[in-house]
Amino acid sequence: MNRNKWILSGKFAAVLSVPFVLWAYNSGAPQRSSGAPGDQTCIQSGCHVGTRTNDSPNLDILWEGGSNYQPGIRQKFTVRITDAARRYGFQASARLDSNTISGQAGSFRPLGTATYVICDNGQDRPPLGCPASAPVEFITHSTPTTSNTFEFEWTPPASQAAGPVTIYFAANASNGPAPGGAKVHLKSIRLQPGAGGGGIRPTISQGGVVQVGNFGAGTRVSPGTYMEIFGRDLSLTTRSWSGGDFNSGVAPTNLDNVQVIVDGKAAFVNFISPTQVNVVVPDAIAEAPIQVVVRNAGGSSDPITVTGAKRSPGILATPGFNVGGRQYVVAQFADGTFAGRVGLINGVTFRTPRPGDRLVIYGVGFGATTPAVAAGTIVTQSTDLGSSYRVQIGSAAAVAEFKGLSPNFVGLYQFNIVMPNVQAGDQEITMEVDGVRTQSGVFLTTAN
Repeated sequence: MNRNKWILSGKFAAVLSVPFVLWAYNSGAPQRSSGAPGDQTCIQSGCHVGTRTNDSPNLDILWEGGSNYQPGIRQKFTVRITDAARRYGFQASARLDSNTISGQAGSFRPLGTATYVICDNGQDRPPLGCPASAPVEFITHSTPTTSNTFEFEWTPPASQAAGPVTIYFAANASNGPAPGGAKVHLKSIRLQPGAGGGGIRPTISQGGVVQVGNFGAGTRVSPGTYMEIFGRDLSLTTRSWSGGDFNSGVAPTNLDNVQVIVDGKAAFVNFISPTQVNVVVPDAIAEAPIQVVVRNAGGSSDPITVTGAKRSPGILATPGFNVGGRQYVVAQFADGTFAGRVGLINGVTFRTPRPGDRLVIYGVGFGATTPAVAAGTIVTQSTDLGSSYRVQIGSAAAVAEFKGLSPNFVGLYQFNIVMPNVQAGDQEITMEVDGVRTQSGVFLTTAN
C-alpha cells in the first residue's frame, strides 16, 4: 500500500453499495442511522425530512490508505460535506461483508469532542467495547455543528480472515429548523484485507538503537529506560501512546500493530513512525549483548544488538540546550523558571542558581528503586534510589531531597537538588548510582 496517501472515495464508486439515512439531532444521531444494511432510513426514524442522495458527490471521504485495509493498523478518516448548510452532522458504521447486519468490523476512535461512539443499544460504548447483545458500533457527531468536517480513527479487524469490510457513511446538511430542510448524503467504501497483513518488512539501521537522545543517547540500555530505534518502514502510522492505550496503568506493548522485542521480551511502545520507534525497555533483560527486533504487519526486522545493563543513567540535556558547542542540563526552579545563565536561550526565562537554591532535574535509566515499580507502569507511589545515589556539581557534592521515579509518569526519574556552595560559572553536573555515572560534558551555570 502507499503509506500516507489520501484517497478520495469517489475512485471506488463502482464497488459502493448505498443503503441510506439521516439528520442532525440535538445530540448525536440515533443508532442505525449510517445507511448500512438493517439501519433505519431518515424518514423511518423521523429525525429529518428532506432529500437524500446515494453515492453523493457532496460527501468526500478521505482516508490514510488505498482499497486495502491493513489488519489491526489504525488509520484516520476525514468526512467532508461540501453542500452549503447551517448545520452538519454525520454517522458511520463498519460492517463485515460476511454479516452486514450485525458483523462489527474493527472499532472506532473519536478525535476530540466533536464525535463519540454508541452501540446498537443506543448507549455510549463502554471502555471494553459494545456488549455481545449489541455488537455493532456507530461513530456520530456529538452535536450539530457549523463545521462541515469530521475526523475519527478506525482500527480494522486484526486478522485477514475477517475478509472484505464496508464502511457506511451518512451525513446531513441542514438549513432547518429540524426536522425539515435537510439534505442527506450517503456513501460507502469497500476495503479488502491487505495481502499478508500488508505493509513492508521493517528495517533497523545499523547503530540505530540507543537510549533516548535527550538523555545521553548511550549504547547501553536498562530495564525501564526509554530507547530510540531508527530505520525505515517501522510503522504505517505516526503517533504517541495515549491514555486509551493503557490497561490498568500499564503501557501498551502493541501500538497500531507495531511491536518491539528486546531480549525476547515485549517492550512498551511509546511512539511510532515510519523512521523512528521509541519504547520503554522491559524488565529482566540480560546484562550482556541483547537483540532488538521490530515487528509490524509486514513482518519482523533483522535483529540489532545493543548492550543490556542493570542501570544506564542519563540526565535531561536536550539539543536546544546546547549553546556555543556546550551542552547544558535542563533544570528548573519550583516556579518553572529554567536554571542557568540569564539570556542563555532567546525567548526562554532563566535564573542563575545560587547555593541553597532548589532545582528539579529529570533522568532515565537509573534502575531499580525501593519499592520496586515494574517497567512500563505509571508510578503511583513514592520511590527512592537508595544510598548509592550521588550528585556532583563542579567540585561539590549536592544533596538530593528526592531521588526516585516521578509520580504519574512512566520510567521518568525526578531529582530535587539543593545547590551546594560552588564558585560561579559553568560547572559540570554528574549523577551516579551503584557507581554508574550519567553522561559527561553536561554543565550548569551557577552564581555565588
